[in-house]
This record gives sequence, C-alpha cells and structure tokens, in this order.
Amino acid sequence: MPDFDTPKDREMAVFTHAKKLSEYIFVISEKSPVKFRWNIVSRLLNTSVDVIENLYHANYEKGDERVMWQKKAMVSLNLLDFYTETAKTKQAITFRQMEIIALQIYETKKLLSGWVRSTKKKKQ
Repeated sequence: MPDFDTPKDREMAVFTHAKKLSEYIFVISEKSPVKFRWNIVSRLLNTSVDVIENLYHANYEKGDERVMWQKKAMVSLNLLDFYTETAKTKQAITFRQMEIIALQIYETKKLLSGWVRSTKKKKQ
C-alpha cells in the first residue's frame, strides 16, 4: 500500500526515534524484576516520555524558546542514558537491552543536534 502522507505531514525523524525509544523502554519494563519497577524502571519510563514532551514543546516554539526546549530534551536524553546504566548495574535490564537503548539514545541525540544546528542557523 502506498504512503499517502504529504511531506509536510510526515513527522521529523527525531520524533520517530524518540517514540521508538520510549516504546522499547515500555516493552522491556514489563519484564523487569518487580522490585525495580517503582524506582529505576519508573525513572526510565518517565524520562523517555519527558524527551517526547520536550520535543513537542520545542516544535511549537520559535527562536530562543525552541532552543530552550531542545536543550531540555537533550538533558532528558542524558538522564535517560544515566538511568539505563544504573538499571543495568542493578540488573533491572539486561546488557543487550542496555545496548539497544544506548544506540537509540545516540541516534536520537544525533538527530536532535542536527535540529538544534538548523534552529541556530535560522536565528542568525
């Protein structure tokens, strides 16, 4: 079946990657040990949603406000990386799950950095 979305209706890649990252974290959190679900796993889940929220805020703003929300999204990604390492250390997630999350965080950061550069060029 052909894709009927017009280019302007397509979502930016950074949103798509952030959503896939969050979905993956939701999937693996179901299999996490119960004793970790209310601490480090909930931090993982909440922070993955924070990334998406910050991206949406940035998308609806312009100029300095947009850059501020983009920075918040980047901070959330860095926190997500920290929580992922901690979850692996505490054996709430497996090494393979940590690798997958780390790769997705890296890809999302790369796309977000490109968006930030593009925003800064438009400001000048």
